[in-house]
Amino acid sequence: MTTAKAFAPVMWLMPMVVLLFVSAISLAQETGRSPDVKSTLYLHATLIDTDRGVVRPNTSLLVRGAYIQAVDANELRGASDVSAVDLQGKYVLPGLINTHVHLAVGRPDPILARAYLRRELYSGVTTVRDMADDARMLGELKREATFDEIESPDIYYVALMAGPSFFTDPRSHDAALGFEPGTAPWMRSITQSSDLRQIIAEARGTGATAIKIYADLPPAIVSALTAEAHRQGLLVWAHAAVFPAGPMDVIRAGVDVVSHAAFLAYQLAPQIPPSLTEMSALNEHGDFDGPVMRAIYQEMKDRGTILDATVDVTYRHPWKKFPSSVVSSVTSAAHHHGVMVSAGTDDDPDWSDPDSALVGEIVRLVESAGFTPMDALKAATIVAARTVGQQNAVGKLETGYAADFVVLKDNPLDNIQNVRSVEFVVKHGISHMRKAYEPFRPNPSASKARSQ
Repeated sequence: MTTAKAFAPVMWLMPMVVLLFVSAISLAQETGRSPDVKSTLYLHATLIDTDRGVVRPNTSLLVRGAYIQAVDANELRGASDVSAVDLQGKYVLPGLINTHVHLAVGRPDPILARAYLRRELYSGVTTVRDMADDARMLGELKREATFDEIESPDIYYVALMAGPSFFTDPRSHDAALGFEPGTAPWMRSITQSSDLRQIIAEARGTGATAIKIYADLPPAIVSALTAEAHRQGLLVWAHAAVFPAGPMDVIRAGVDVVSHAAFLAYQLAPQIPPSLTEMSALNEHGDFDGPVMRAIYQEMKDRGTILDATVDVTYRHPWKKFPSSVVSSVTSAAHHHGVMVSAGTDDDPDWSDPDSALVGEIVRLVESAGFTPMDALKAATIVAARTVGQQNAVGKLETGYAADFVVLKDNPLDNIQNVRSVEFVVKHGISHMRKAYEPFRPNPSASKARSQ
């Protein structure tokens, strides 16, 4: 295996930095890229305002290029340079945001990833947060999505940090092929002697939005990583327990988002497990709304820490260590006590289901965690936008925000299952009709050849 020393960092860091710079400015310049940028007026919609938690009937959106130029713009109906789309009787939501995806499991396959991303878009998902894969593939997919070269949500991704023991996991080897395990800038082994300033700088060079603190690290290192990442302008996303760092340790370290409601319940364990591989089974009869857990929820509320709950995955893939009832109970209690909850799926890149797993997560928040339909939609829009650090750009239907939205035939506030009734999706001002969706079917022989 080629060692990391054989790779001169400047050789690969510079293209990634340029890629990130171009991607970051491309949307901001969208309206100036072409003299014939077109405008569309979407008339008479029932707008579901998840930011304010209200319904705005007979509302119109004026879209110019990739941005919303005006709301309630009915007076522009007759303008000669504006095409009109009548949404009478339709329901409009901000584009949905899936806050926990994995575009590869093990060795990256960009063909499968693009198929998955296309399905997500046609399901109403206009942004995704990838929570640890090969940054080389993710950087290219992000560029393609930013420039609308592929039908895909916009992509934000991480550089993963974990203790050395994690890097015996073969998935970490596949995601950093060509590097010794734990030395790739997006899959980094951390010890007490690590140069965190250099490590975070290299993580930034991969185009990552955040670092992900994954496993097998003590509280002091979790705190030091968080402080350095924030100092260099990266967000910090972490498992809700990093073992041996427990839930309260992780939250007090100041991370921005914690993943997996089940991990919060380890605060009730007699002893915090020493590592991820030594997790004990959770007691499904724990007091998830008692004093110990309420202290966690209060700390999260006070700090603005978001919970990426990943509820539905525990129903889709039951595991004895994480009973579904625990995940639902913790999510429900956290939400009740004012913790911001985002909607993420933690699903594999399976493109074959016609609907995104995010639809199931939104439904699960209502049916198993006690959310109102409006609150579940907030989890997949405005809270999710904050999760990826884009609350000033997406997640709302307001002037100056990205023209990312979903048009539904039926009202999801009457029945949350109606979030499946997608008529069309607009991303960067471009319409994608649901009836035109056909699953992209990768060539099995090509996939087989790549794996040999």
